[in-house]
Amino acid sequence: MQKEDLDFFRKWLLDYVSQFSSPDSFIQDNINLKFGHTERVCENILLLAKTEKMKDKGCRLAETIALFHDLGRFEQFMKYKTFKDSESENHALLGVKILKKTGVLSRLSLKENDIILKAVEYHNLIEIPGCAGSKELLFYSKLIRDADKLDILKLICEDYKEEEKCRNRALDFNLPETPGCSESIVKDVLNGRMAKMGDVRNQNDVKLLRLSWIFDINFPATFTILKKHKYLDTIISSMKEAEEVHIIEEYIESCLNAAAINSSNRLNRP
Repeated sequence: MQKEDLDFFRKWLLDYVSQFSSPDSFIQDNINLKFGHTERVCENILLLAKTEKMKDKGCRLAETIALFHDLGRFEQFMKYKTFKDSESENHALLGVKILKKTGVLSRLSLKENDIILKAVEYHNLIEIPGCAGSKELLFYSKLIRDADKLDILKLICEDYKEEEKCRNRALDFNLPETPGCSESIVKDVLNGRMAKMGDVRNQNDVKLLRLSWIFDINFPATFTILKKHKYLDTIISSMKEAEEVHIIEEYIESCLNAAAINSSNRLNRP
C-alpha cells in the first residue's frame, strides 16, 4: 500500500460521511461522535504500530483498517437511531458490506483487501475466531481491537464526568440507571472472561462489560495508556449502589498488573 492509497481512503471517508449530515441535532451529534472516534482510533493504532516498530507500509495498512473499522456505524445510526447492534444490525458486518459494495478497496492487492475486510469484521467480536487465518491477519485484528477499546474507554470516561443533563445516552444504549449488577456479568468478570452484551440489563452492567475488556488487551503500550489515564478507575468510581464494586475493583487491578507483565513478555508482531 502506498501513501497515495491512504490519502485516497481518507478523502473517500470524508465524502462518505458527509452523506449523513442531518438537521436533527441528535443524529448529527452522534455522526460527529463516531467520526471523531474514527480519527482518534487512527491515532491510537499508529501509536501502537510504532511501539511495535512497524514499517511505513504496515502503518498505512493499520491506519486504513482504523479508518474503516466503524464504517457501518453511520448508516446504522441514521437508520436505527442506536449504536446497539442487537437492536439494529451488526455494524462490523454492515461496514464490510459497504466496503465490498462500493469497491473502495479495489486499488489494493487481494491480500491487503482480505486483511482489511477480516480485521473490520473481527473488531467487535467477543473474541477473534480460532482459525482467523495468517499470523499477519491476527496481528492486525489485535491491533484494531486495542486501538478501538482505548478510545471507547476514553470517550465514556469523559461522558461519565459530564453533568447529568449533558450526558450522551446513546453511549449507554439508553439503559436504565438501576442499582446492582447482573449476576452473569459479575461471574464473567470475576472468572477473567469478557462479558456478553446479551447479559447487559442496566448501566452498571455496561460499565462491567467495558471493564472486562482488559481480558482482551494485546499490547504492552495499551496497558500503559490504560493505567496512565486511569480509565478503569473512572468507570468503577461511576458505578452506583453495586455491592460487588470493591471485589471487582481489587480483582481488575490484580488482573491488569498481571496482564501487563504477561503482555510485555509476548511477541505480537507477525
